[in-house]
Amino acid sequence: MKHFILFTWLLPAISQSLLAQDSLPQKQTILSSKITTLSGHISTGYFYAMTDSALLISTQKQPLRWYDSTNKGMYRFEYKDLAKAEIYKKGQVGRSVLTGLIIGSAAGALIGFASGDDSKDEFYSLTAGEKALGLGIVGGGLGSLTGLIVGLAAHKIFVIHGKKENDERMRKKMIKNRRLSPS
Repeated sequence: MKHFILFTWLLPAISQSLLAQDSLPQKQTILSSKITTLSGHISTGYFYAMTDSALLISTQKQPLRWYDSTNKGMYRFEYKDLAKAEIYKKGQVGRSVLTGLIIGSAAGALIGFASGDDSKDEFYSLTAGEKALGLGIVGGGLGSLTGLIVGLAAHKIFVIHGKKENDERMRKKMIKNRRLSPS
């Protein structure tokens, strides 16, 4: 009976706090960019906005926008002037390598410990700790290599060459990868 009374007393308190919960704010994505024009000029900065006819690059970190608005410190590149656009998250390769290293080392060490000690009768026997160290090093190396590949795959290079269809293809890929949203 005490549990029932406690439950009926706590239920309204919990339900009031749940009603106050709102959706979590979305993390603002900040992408670095390197733009090469047809004349060979290279500009670096932060990807600011994309329209159907231009890319806007900011000199300061700012969240992505869908609409065309120029502020101080903005560079506007018409698609007719673009040769190549590289868009990436700064530090993504390093984070991917580090994540792969940690996961691979932990998995290798766990496998090494789980296999246990070899019997002393064998010609070449290892303890569980030695196996964990060796497999941790091998797993860390493989994990780092996998992380490097994943991190480099996140680095997007779009070749435009001043063509509208290439610009539109880049725009569609950016929307598909959810780096931009039309709202």
